[in-house]
Amino acid sequence: MSEISTELIKEAVYNLCFEANTCLDEKVYKKIAEIYCNGCVSDREKYASIIENAKIAYEKKLPLCQDTGMVTIFLEIGQEVKLKGEYIEDAVNSAVEKCYKENFFRKSIVKNAVFDRTNTDTNTPVVIHTKIIKGEDLNLKVLIKGAGSENKTKLSMMLPTSSEEEIIKTCADMILSSGESSCPPLFVGIGIGSSADNALVMSKEALIDENFTSEEVILSDKIKNYVNLKAPEKYSKNYVIDLKIKTSAVHIASMPVAVTINCHSKRVSQCKITKSGIEYFHKPPEFIKTDDEQTQIKEVFSNDIETIRNLKKGEKVLLSGEMYVARDMAHKRLIELIEKNEPLPIEIKDKIIFYAGPCPAPDGQIIGSIGPTTAGRMDKYAVKLYEMGLLATIGKGERSEAVKKIMKEKNAKYFTMTGGIAALISQKIKKCEIIAFKDLQTEAIYKISVKKIQLLTEI
Repeated sequence: MSEISTELIKEAVYNLCFEANTCLDEKVYKKIAEIYCNGCVSDREKYASIIENAKIAYEKKLPLCQDTGMVTIFLEIGQEVKLKGEYIEDAVNSAVEKCYKENFFRKSIVKNAVFDRTNTDTNTPVVIHTKIIKGEDLNLKVLIKGAGSENKTKLSMMLPTSSEEEIIKTCADMILSSGESSCPPLFVGIGIGSSADNALVMSKEALIDENFTSEEVILSDKIKNYVNLKAPEKYSKNYVIDLKIKTSAVHIASMPVAVTINCHSKRVSQCKITKSGIEYFHKPPEFIKTDDEQTQIKEVFSNDIETIRNLKKGEKVLLSGEMYVARDMAHKRLIELIEKNEPLPIEIKDKIIFYAGPCPAPDGQIIGSIGPTTAGRMDKYAVKLYEMGLLATIGKGERSEAVKKIMKEKNAKYFTMTGGIAALISQKIKKCEIIAFKDLQTEAIYKISVKKIQLLTEI
């Protein structure tokens, strides 16, 4: 019998959440760095940004991505373990709350999906999956996932007679449908078997685990290769960097296939707790130097309206100047005020809105990690704002046909930037203040001043 204190578990959970959010694991970093060093991508600047972001986040202890996610914990408790102390789920949640508050991580959890979307201000409750295993040890595995990739989760209830070719094509279709807003290049976990709900859990476990059967590895490679063959050419066969599959027993009449999409910033960390203490498995990477020079990039200022309107699709720019930061709930409130013919707290005409929700600013810093959120979620509000003279928006991912149409009519713009490089972007922001809807916290409206953030003109 092994006695483990929940105080030790709290210490481990705190450290795992901190590591996962600020330090890209060496195995993840190595896969990205290898692609960059081998020169097998057309957009080397993107990979250089990802690599630079990882270094900044590690050195400055900043979140890799502004969406510090919903915390998922896989808790494996040995049958011979006796837990001592407070209730284990309370211990886990209090450790996450403490980590997120002390390290200025963004709190993104609301009280209820339907009836009360007030932020809990703790980033809890945590999702905990508990399993009883043999032995006297306790294993903790942490997965941090933001909504941009989590919203791309897919489940297909396939026929039990489905062939391998059908499984490969179905998985590929689900992966490719994730699009730009999932922040490719991607890490993908797939769960096949069990029940529908457990297949989804297995797909997340596949992102963390290291032990797979030879059959699972072979099928993983087939799906990965098929996806990369069908992916847009600009990814140079690297749309998916890594793909893993977990399979299990299943009902004779069923074949659940679940796909979990993870962006290039795969934030995982794990440890083992024994009666001797905590053994951590997370290792920082050996950082490499990037040597890309920014060429053929036009410097543009946010108040140079004519120049912005004359930009062409595909042009890269370095944007400086003032803009607003606003996302889902702020847009909802703006539209409600417009519908009531009430004054708005910001000017819309000829302004730029950056779709983002920053982390709180650590002591001595202007702003916390900040990066683009999925633009498509704002599409139901964007048409009205573009009609009112909005000059441009900044985000990630595709836009609806209605938004594309109004932008064309108004000669307005949509810029994208690489997602998941929020520590790097935070260093390019020189001023920041909340100017409206302060109660929305990270979803409030901010006014920021930026210097040379790199953007791609999409529309």
